[in-house]
Amino acid sequence: MFVGDLLPPRVDTLWDANGNLANPGPITWTINPTSVATINATTGEIHGVSKGAAIITAHDAAGDSGRALVIVSRPLDLTLLMDTVFLMPGDTFTIPLAIQKKDALASDTVWFDPSPSPAVYAIDTATGLVTAQPTTAAPIRYVAHVSNGTTPVADTGAVWVTVPSATGGGQFFMTVVGTAIRHEGGAAYAMNYSRTDRKHAFRLTDSLISADSTFYERLMITLPDSVITTQTVAIDSMNPQEASVSLGTLNAICNPLRPWGLWSSVLPIPGIRAYSNLVYPPFGTTDSTGYLSLRYQPVSGGAVIGGRFVFTARRTDLYYDSLGIETIHGTFVAPLVQNDNLCPS
Repeated sequence: MFVGDLLPPRVDTLWDANGNLANPGPITWTINPTSVATINATTGEIHGVSKGAAIITAHDAAGDSGRALVIVSRPLDLTLLMDTVFLMPGDTFTIPLAIQKKDALASDTVWFDPSPSPAVYAIDTATGLVTAQPTTAAPIRYVAHVSNGTTPVADTGAVWVTVPSATGGGQFFMTVVGTAIRHEGGAAYAMNYSRTDRKHAFRLTDSLISADSTFYERLMITLPDSVITTQTVAIDSMNPQEASVSLGTLNAICNPLRPWGLWSSVLPIPGIRAYSNLVYPPFGTTDSTGYLSLRYQPVSGGAVIGGRFVFTARRTDLYYDSLGIETIHGTFVAPLVQNDNLCPS
């Protein structure tokens, strides 16, 4: 919905213990945060207040509850899907944007400012295609614009061109969009590792931990084969039960059967786990949810990788609820090391 709009109440449906439709009786409605939207506690009518996301909860007299996600946008809005872009020299990347319009048929124009540091990165001002130059540097801003002819909107991100060493200096940035919303970055690591069958697999780990260790989030993408060249790989669906199997040929880490991803909010407890997943696949189901694009580059003492990923994940705590769907975008640069001790032979 948009700022200033009114929406009718959501439909609340109750099933009894036998799976039959039941009368929920009078419903009490709440919303959080009220700075984004307000709701009439009796009628359930929703009023958009400011840009953001809010959760509506419907409560019945028996104590049952249901939830819905509300996203409020300005009449013309622009959201960066990659606030900070990590690239190695020579990499290219098109800045992803999400544009919301109250008038869906209204025309709009999108453009980008010229690069303020052409020696670090060049940008196509019409398409947002970024090309990293040989000069490495700390974050250099980029600016995206959209206008409908009367209302201009802009947002600012950054491009960081860097090459990690063979043993350190890896960095990432990602956005998570859904009922959990994140815009965050931290340390990136990558390894080729020995599987239980002594073949080799690959894992990318992006992690963010606070200085006092009270906040810890992590993204991991696992491939069944090692990375020794530049490539793009589809990320497949992973059933949480399948991922939890610790022994035998179904071990998703020490004997991965296909590429898969996991985003987890480890701390504070209770955390969130979201596996790459579009539907509710049984064991062994392959269903592409996105991709991982990797650039392999030898450096002194080893190799490094850089790239980007995007995939859809499903939260385990909302696994059978549409509110459990998260979309994850990210870019990274990382050293690529060999680990022969992760899995028992």
